[in-house]
Formats: sequence, C-alpha cells, structure tokens
Amino acid sequence: MKGSTKRKIKVFAVLLTSSFLAWLISQLSETYTDQITFRLNYVHVPDSLLLMNASQKDVTLTVRGSGWKFLGSRFSSGTLDIDLSKVTLNKNRFFLRERDYMEQLASAIPQAMSIVRVNSDTLFFDFSRLVSKKVPVVPALELNLAQNFLLEKELEVVPDSIILTGPEQELDTLREVKTELLELNDVSESFTRTLQLVRPETLQQTRLNVGEVRLSAVVFRFSEKILDVPVDVINLPEGTQIRTFPNTVEVLCKARLEKLKEITATDFRAEANLEEVQDNSAFLQVRLVHQPEGIPSIQLLQRQVEYILKRE
Repeated sequence: MKGSTKRKIKVFAVLLTSSFLAWLISQLSETYTDQITFRLNYVHVPDSLLLMNASQKDVTLTVRGSGWKFLGSRFSSGTLDIDLSKVTLNKNRFFLRERDYMEQLASAIPQAMSIVRVNSDTLFFDFSRLVSKKVPVVPALELNLAQNFLLEKELEVVPDSIILTGPEQELDTLREVKTELLELNDVSESFTRTLQLVRPETLQQTRLNVGEVRLSAVVFRFSEKILDVPVDVINLPEGTQIRTFPNTVEVLCKARLEKLKEITATDFRAEANLEEVQDNSAFLQVRLVHQPEGIPSIQLLQRQVEYILKRE
C-alpha cells in the first residue's frame, strides 16, 4: 500500500476509536435502573435460638445509579450477611422488618447508587428454642485382664458427663453418650486412653461441649483370702429358735496382699430372711449386707443354707 493510504487508514482508526470511546463514556454517564440479587447469609442468631428455616434465601434489589457503578457492581460479592440480633417475636412468629435490615442492604451497593425497591419488606423465620442437658459418658470398652490381675477401682472417665445444647426435640429422650469402642486384651498394667465421643445420629443440630474424654484404670496383681462369715437369720418368729447348716458361709476376697491382711470375718455380715422362704422350702437364701470398702472383688461362695426351726 502506498504511504498516503496507510496514513488515511490510521487516521480513520483513531477517529473511529475516539468516537466509540466518547459514545461509551456518554452511555456510562447516564443514570440507569436495574436489579441486583444477593444470596442471604443469616448471622448473629440469638444464643437461645436455632435457625431452622427462613422465608427467603435471597433478595432482589431494584437500584438506580450511573452506568459506571453498574459496570463495577457486576463483579461485587453475591452474598449478603443479615444480622438477626434484632429479630422480633409476635404471635409465635419471628420476623425482621425492612427497616431493621435496610441499612445492611444499603451497605452492599456502592455509595453512589440508591435502592428504589426491595422485593420483600419483611423476612420471616422458623426457630427452634435451644436447651441444655447434662448426660453421663459411657465408655465402650471390651477389657480382658491378664490372669491374676484385677481393676483396683472403677474405671475413671474425665469428664464423666458432658453438656449438650440443641433443640428440645433432639435431646428429650437422650440419656447418655458413648465413646468409640476400645478393645484391650491380656491387660496387666494400668492404662490411660483418650477416646472420641460418638455423636448419636439423632443429634443433627446439637452441639457437644467436648469431643473426647480420658479413660483411666488401675490394674494390679491380686491375692486371695477365704473367710468364714456367720449367718444371721432375721424375722424369726417369737418363741422360735433356728439352726442353719452350715452356720457360716465362705466369702472369697481378692485384693492386694497388704489389704487382705487387714480384714477379718467380723468386717462382713451375711444375712438370711426367714420371711422370704416360699413353699416350705428347706433352704434359706443368703446375701451379704455389709462388707469392708477397698476390696476390688468380693464373692459369696455359698448363697443358700439348710435350716431347722425349733419351738422353745
């Protein structure tokens, strides 16, 4: 192409571009009305309530502003936080009036733009009232001790109970919370384990104040001792004597050797109730009604005795 033709094309391109830019600036400087839709995110729900449902999940605003502002708003966030701390209850219905959240709507658009209309003047909500409940923690433990070993005392769970906070309908029938399963075999030493709590499937909206507990147990090698404890018969009719065969029962105790040395038969009381005899049975049922503390295992080896009644 000749030089003069090239210059003419360049000039034409510059003029065309300038004209387009002038037209674009003119158009963007005009005032327009359009709609912008925001996804609603509800925040600051009162502590005593749980949000179950809302009448609207999004809101559409009719706004007015220059073309420049509309051009920028196309790239703004599509999510808007709505503060529910001012939610109102009237006739068993929770709601938020337009004036209570209009300021939040206005903050979502550029300052040079104004809100002409909102597609909903009142937001309605369904809440469930939250309650707190304290329930015990039950460890899921399968424990098999090594031969000649015992637990010195009951398993220790820390904490032994937890606080649940949630809808009343979820917590109404709940009585306990279990831990994950722990299997221990041939145990001959004391142990401590951290166990996760198992959330019941029915607790969809409930919070647990802790998620795990510590399980501890003291394991020791035991010694044995058998004591002959006299049988006391109660509710004997006046003017009647009784004799039991045998007149003592054997009690097997398992504990540390130093503890066994301290106990005697007088630390126990074995009792039989004559009023509990049925159908002229020749046997009396025996049970331990008193025993010393600190003995991990106490077993009554004879649970019944024969007897003879004699009138005085």
